[in-house]
Amino acid sequence: MAIARIVLNVEMLDGTEHLDVQTTVADQMAYARTRRTHKWDAPQDDPLTFVTFLAFAALRRTGAFAGGWDEFVAQAAAVAETERDEVCPTNPVPSND
Repeated sequence: MAIARIVLNVEMLDGTEHLDVQTTVADQMAYARTRRTHKWDAPQDDPLTFVTFLAFAALRRTGAFAGGWDEFVAQAAAVAETERDEVCPTNPVPSND
């Protein structure tokens, strides 16, 4: 079984590009909490908000963006999902033996 990891490319209005932004479960949980608080539509009904928030959360988590949500939305020119990275959780971790 492979797990798909969501990877995003983000372009800011100032021309800054953040390529291959790796999202994590923490980013998805931040989206879930925010979605409940603000009563946003489900990701399948509003995919733009979903991927934009994941990009925002990932860039904040990594220190690449320091502002809040409204600032991010105002400064982002485009957010696009790249091909999903397939991670196989059954592969054993390499050992030093």
